[in-house]
Amino acid sequence: MQPDTRQRDQGGGSDRAACLIRRYPFRAGTYNRGAARGAGTVECRFQGESLNKVDGKGRVSIPVRFRRVLQNSDTLYTPGGAPRLYIAYGNPHARFLECLSGDAFDEIDAIIRAEKRGSKVRRILEYLYYSKCDETSVDDTGRLVLSVQAREKVGLGAEALFQGKGDKFHILNSGDGAASDQGMEAMIAALGQGDAFLDPLSLAGQSGATAHED
Repeated sequence: MQPDTRQRDQGGGSDRAACLIRRYPFRAGTYNRGAARGAGTVECRFQGESLNKVDGKGRVSIPVRFRRVLQNSDTLYTPGGAPRLYIAYGNPHARFLECLSGDAFDEIDAIIRAEKRGSKVRRILEYLYYSKCDETSVDDTGRLVLSVQAREKVGLGAEALFQGKGDKFHILNSGDGAASDQGMEAMIAALGQGDAFLDPLSLAGQSGATAHED
């Protein structure tokens, strides 16, 4: 078994949790935080991994840069307040907690509202993102409290692994994190079909064509 080399975050953020920096264009009705700060850019992507301690009450610190992304990804956020954070735990096939910023959740909410009332798709989405989803926030020390249901869902113990996923992030236990790495390595190997120098980016945009071929 290979040693766990993930960097632990003791109340602060790991450099591995750095978010991508991109230009945040102004749009009517949208607060351009980059322009307001005179920077023109904001941290807007959850990226990297961090292994953080969880106390007996389910409190855990979020990586520092993840906190800034939460602020920049919530159009309702105001300086001095707390950005919104939604934690979905109802997917029976997922061994992770799906953590969404305020804006990301608003997008999902719009998708759900667009579905016909009473349809199977809407009922499933309502279950996953309304019934089995906690609305929470990060306190001024950078900590959040995970509900008992959320912790039991992923078998969370004394440590929580944060994984950036672009416009959202996952929380899972370290054991499942290792299993996820192994599964991804196997998937990449199968995709490469023996090509040790495969660049997965070269296959981007081909999923639709592949689906038709199958």
